[in-house]
Amino acid sequence: MNFEWSYLSSTPGISGEIKRSPEDFKVEEITPDGTILELYKTIERPDSGSKYTHFVLQKKDWSTSSALKRISKALHVGQKRFSYAGTKDKVALTTQRVSVFEVPKEKLNSLALMDLQINGAWGAKDKIQLGDLLGNRFQIIWHGSEVDAEEKVAKTSEELDGKFPNYFGLQRFGSTRQNTHRIGELLLRRQFQEAAMHFLAEVGHEEHEGARSARAKLLESRDFHGALKEFPKHLKLERTMLAHLAEKPDDYIGAFRKLPRYTLLLFIHAFQSYLFNESLSDRIKDGMVRLEDGEFYCASNSYGFPAVDKPGLDWLCGKLLGYNSSPNQREIELLEKHQISLDAFKIKEMPELSSKGNYRPLLAPIKDFQFKDNVFTFSLSAGSYATSALREFMKG
Repeated sequence: MNFEWSYLSSTPGISGEIKRSPEDFKVEEITPDGTILELYKTIERPDSGSKYTHFVLQKKDWSTSSALKRISKALHVGQKRFSYAGTKDKVALTTQRVSVFEVPKEKLNSLALMDLQINGAWGAKDKIQLGDLLGNRFQIIWHGSEVDAEEKVAKTSEELDGKFPNYFGLQRFGSTRQNTHRIGELLLRRQFQEAAMHFLAEVGHEEHEGARSARAKLLESRDFHGALKEFPKHLKLERTMLAHLAEKPDDYIGAFRKLPRYTLLLFIHAFQSYLFNESLSDRIKDGMVRLEDGEFYCASNSYGFPAVDKPGLDWLCGKLLGYNSSPNQREIELLEKHQISLDAFKIKEMPELSSKGNYRPLLAPIKDFQFKDNVFTFSLSAGSYATSALREFMKG
């Protein structure tokens, strides 16, 4: 599958690199009331309840799930007690709000864990829900040798006029192997064995030598018992599936069901995201992004970000296709190209993975943009990817 999508701007890019170290990529969450959870700054809020404790988590080089697993272990409580508004990049220095059920704030404030810190905690009556944020502020160091980088960035920024194509970033399709959407497509096609083998044995750009070797051996042998001995301990999800298949070699649906539902939905959503990116790229290639059948314009919220649930005139919202979608001509052609129907998104064998579809702004705002001394600074709405914004400027 192709990851080369159209650019909205035509100014040549500055190429270069980002994310050489976690400190190169700083992400600060913007809460629903517009507060920016600044790095190394303690947030003080009055207690509004005692059932939950809300806290600001600052982490470096930790995924959100791994960080919360480490904290839950330190507090001797189950990981299911925690909830958060949105995941944050692993190779980054980030802040975000988290809630935990029935853990006193004093216990959180006394935690001392490497590369994890609590920047304030307070009592609350409700837990934090997924999506309960406005967006994120980014500060990203660029490494490159383009001599006229600032001039090119300024020209690109002028072309974009405060907005960029709201593509899903490459991390949506897997940080190393970039096959998450392919697994989702195979699940939608009811090719459960192929989907399982793709997840377990596809090597792709796997960097860990032990993992590369174990995946390659499994692809050739189909020996799940043997693979369980070979697969590195850090591949926990793969080992969970292998343990099931070692006992029941033909029960691929059962093996997938051993994974968290959130992980399984990522596969389906990744394929939806791929279709969205491809459709958006096609529209930009046509030279316009205008209203098409089944789409609508939404309003901006108080921060200037798209509010998909509020009709307005500000942001054009396109479809994340699912079984409830009414496809227009462009989308019909896209589905025909991939030889898949909308009915595929209703999975009778695994109904918990069925997806009715949704909407997403086609273009997204890039606010408070600045590029100075090789540092990009800007804010994006929730669900938008900094890497998708930066690709307009780097193009390499």
